[in-house]
Amino acid sequence: MFQGIKSIWRTRSQFIRSPASLPPRPPRPPRPLPWRSAAAPLGLSSNRRLASSAALTSDSAAAEGPRDAQVEAEAQEAAAAAEPSAEAAAEIGFPDASILPVKEAAAEAHANNARNRMFRQAFQEKSPERLRQAERKLASPYVPTVRDYPSAHAAKESRTHALQVARVQVAFDDIWRHFGHGIPDWSETFNLLKRMMTRRSEPSSMAAMRIVLPKSWALELGSKKIEFVDSTTGLLAKLRVSSDHQDPSAIILRGKSSVLANAAEELVAACKDVEVYKLGEVAAFGYEVQRLWPGIEGAAEGGALIPDDKQDNIWVHQEYQTYWVDVPYEEAPRPEQWTMENLDGYIRMLVCGRLRPHLALRYYAKPEKDGTFVDTDGIRVQLIMAALTDAGAKPYITPSILKMAMSFMAQKGGHRADADRLLTLAEDWGIPLDTEAYNIMLEGYVTKRDVAFFHKLLLKMQQRYFQPNARTWLLFLELVEKEMERRQIIVAMYDLGLFNDPATRRGIARIMATHDAYVAFRSGKRLDAFMAEQKSRYGDDWFTTDAMNSILTEFFRFHERNHRRFDDFRGLIEKQSEDGRKVGTDTINLVLEKCLVYKDWDTAIWALTKLHESGCEANHLTYQYVIRLAIRLHLPHALGVAVFYAALEYKLRDVTRVILRRLLLGHAKDAFWLEQRPFIMTKEMGRLLMENKAQGISRVVSRVEWAINTACEGYKPSKPLAKMLDLAQRTKDRPLQLRLDFPESFTYEGAHDAKQDMALRMERVEGDEKKPVNVFLTWTFDPRTMVRRWDEEKERKAREWLDRHANKSGAMGMMLCSSKKGST
Repeated sequence: MFQGIKSIWRTRSQFIRSPASLPPRPPRPPRPLPWRSAAAPLGLSSNRRLASSAALTSDSAAAEGPRDAQVEAEAQEAAAAAEPSAEAAAEIGFPDASILPVKEAAAEAHANNARNRMFRQAFQEKSPERLRQAERKLASPYVPTVRDYPSAHAAKESRTHALQVARVQVAFDDIWRHFGHGIPDWSETFNLLKRMMTRRSEPSSMAAMRIVLPKSWALELGSKKIEFVDSTTGLLAKLRVSSDHQDPSAIILRGKSSVLANAAEELVAACKDVEVYKLGEVAAFGYEVQRLWPGIEGAAEGGALIPDDKQDNIWVHQEYQTYWVDVPYEEAPRPEQWTMENLDGYIRMLVCGRLRPHLALRYYAKPEKDGTFVDTDGIRVQLIMAALTDAGAKPYITPSILKMAMSFMAQKGGHRADADRLLTLAEDWGIPLDTEAYNIMLEGYVTKRDVAFFHKLLLKMQQRYFQPNARTWLLFLELVEKEMERRQIIVAMYDLGLFNDPATRRGIARIMATHDAYVAFRSGKRLDAFMAEQKSRYGDDWFTTDAMNSILTEFFRFHERNHRRFDDFRGLIEKQSEDGRKVGTDTINLVLEKCLVYKDWDTAIWALTKLHESGCEANHLTYQYVIRLAIRLHLPHALGVAVFYAALEYKLRDVTRVILRRLLLGHAKDAFWLEQRPFIMTKEMGRLLMENKAQGISRVVSRVEWAINTACEGYKPSKPLAKMLDLAQRTKDRPLQLRLDFPESFTYEGAHDAKQDMALRMERVEGDEKKPVNVFLTWTFDPRTMVRRWDEEKERKAREWLDRHANKSGAMGMMLCSSKKGST
C-alpha cells in the first residue's frame, strides 16, 4: 500500500506516507509569524499606531475643531498603504522582527517608523513635480476621464477628482518602485483573469476534493503545492493540498478536474479505507458536499445529494445591521469557553456594534499629538484577531465568521494587513475557502485603488486553483476607470457567459451608470429616454439605488435649477429599484447638496420626507446641509429644530460644529445672525449650562450637546425631522421674515405671535405605554454666562485676527460658501 501511495503524490522531497512506515517525528516548532502580523496585546502596536494615528474613524468624530477633508483622505490612504499584507511583506523583503535580538528589533522598529513616514509622504506630497506627475498620470486606465460640462464648477469638480486619483496612483508607483517592484499594466491583469476563467457553457477545468484518510494517519501539511505522478503514464501534474481544521486525517486537494479524477482513482485503488468528496463552489463548514467514494447506502442518487443530517452545514449569506453600543469594546462579555454560537455572536458584536461618538472620547481619549481623535477601529480589529487566533476558538471558526471578520477589516484603512493575515491563517488551519473569501480582499484593494496588490492576489488565487467569478470581474471593472478599457472587460464577460446572471448585469449597469448618463445628457436626451435606453442595454432589472446615485450626480451637473427639466429627478427617486432597496441617505444628501446651492427649502423638505418614508436615518452630512441651508435662508426657528435633533443623535460633525460655534459666539459676519440668535435650548438646559460652563470656546458645541441630552435623557422626538422643520418655517420663520421686511404692516400682536416659542413633542416608552411631554425652545446660547472666563475684548481681538487670517488664506470663505459635498 505504501508503494501505491508513494507513486501518487510527492511534495518535492517529501512523500505522504503511512505513519507506520515513518520514524517518530519530533514536535514541530511553532511557526514564526511575519513581523507585522504578529499577535499583539490589546491596543495598537507602535508600528500600527504610527500608521493608524492619521486614520480618523467615525466613532471619534464628535471631537471639536475643523479638519481638512483632503488631508484626512490622504492620511487615510497613507495609513492604508503602510500596511502591506504578510505575504507581500515577505515578497518585498521585510524582515521578521520576532526572531531579532532586542537591539536589532529596536533598530528595526526605527526603520519601520521611517518607512511609514515615507508612505505618508508619498500620498501627501504636493510639490510642483508631483503635480506634473499627476497630470501625466491622467492617461492611466486606472484614472477617471476628465469630462467637460456646461457648468464651469462641474468641470472643475471632475478634473479635481481625476487629479486626486492620479496622485494616489503616482504615490503607489513611488512606493512599489522603492521596494524594487513595478505596477503591472492593466492588460496583464485582464489577460490573467481570462486565463483563469472558463465559459459558463463549458465544464469547469478546476475542481476541489476532500480526501478522508484512515484515522491512524496523522498528517501535518498546512497549505502547499504537491506533485502528482500518474502511475500509468508517468506524467507529472501539480495540485494544491491543505488540511481540514476539523479532521486531522483529512486533506483538501485543488487542481484540474482531470488530474483530481485520476488521483482519486489511484488513491481508492491503493487504499479502500479512504472517503472521497467532491466540493462545490460554495464552501460548507464540514467540507461534505457530494460523496463520491464509497457510496452512501440508501442515499439519493448514490450519495450525490447532501444527507439530511448535514443540511445545517451549508453557509447562507446573511446581512447584519449596524447597531449602537454604550460600553467600551473590551468590556463586552467574552466567553470563557468558545462554541460555534458564542464565537459568531462575539465577532458579530465587534463588527456590527459601534460605540456612540460621544462615548469614544470618554473611554479612549489619550493626550497624544494627533489631538482627541481615537482609532476605535484598531481596537475592534485587535479584539477580533485575539479571538480568532485563540486556540480554543479555532475548531469553531466557520466560513461565515471568517468572512464577516475579513469584510470588516478589508474596508478599514491601515487594517487590510490583518484581513490578509486572517486569510493566510485560514488556509493553514484548513477552514473551507472559496472565491468569495478572496473577493473580500480584492474589494479592499479596489477601495484604496491598489492595483499591484489586486494583481498579486489574483496570482495567489491562480496558484491555489480558485477560479474567479462574476464578482471578481465586477471588482476589476470598478478598478479600471477608462471607458474604452471597461468596454473590453464587458465584452470578455459577455463571451464568458456572465451576462446570463441578472445580478451581474445590475453590477455592470451600476459601474457604467456615470459614463452612460454623461453621454446621454450631453447629447440632450431626457431622463425618461435615457432610462428606457438603459433597459434595452442591460435588461429590465438593471436599475439599482447605487446606479441612481450616479445618474443623479450627472443629472445635476447638466441641469441647473432654472432648467425646464430640473424637476424630473423626483420621478427618478420615486422609481422602485430592482435590488429591493429603498431610497437611501446618500441619495437624499445628493439632493440636499443642490438645495443648499440653490437655497431651495421646499425641495429639501420633500427630500427629508422621502428619507423618513424609506425608513432611513439622517446622518451627520444630512444635518450639515439642513443647518447650513437654514442659516443661508435666515430661518432661526428651523435652525433651532435642526440643531436640537442633531444634538440628540450626536450627529454634529466637523464643518457643522465650526459654523455653529461662530454663530453661537456672535462671530458670524451676517448682520441678521448678530441680531436674531437661534433658540436651541429649554430653560432647564440653559440653567445647566450656566451651572456647568464650557471650558473654552472650542468646547461650546460639545457643552450644548451635553445639556440637551442630559435634560432629555430617555426621551425621543415623536415627530419626524421633516415635519417639524416645515412647521417651524411656516408658522414661525415666515411671519418673522415678513415682520422684519415690512414692520409697518404688523401690529403688536402679530409681532408677538411671530416671536412665540417653538414647542417640540417628546415621548418616552415605558413598557407598552408612551409618556409624552412638550419642550419649549426658549433659550439661546449666551457666551457671557455659559463660557468660563469669557473676555469680550479678548475674543473680539481674536476674532479680528482670525478674520484677517481667513481672508489671506481663503480657507474660511471656502468653508462657508463652498457647496461641494463634504468640503469646508
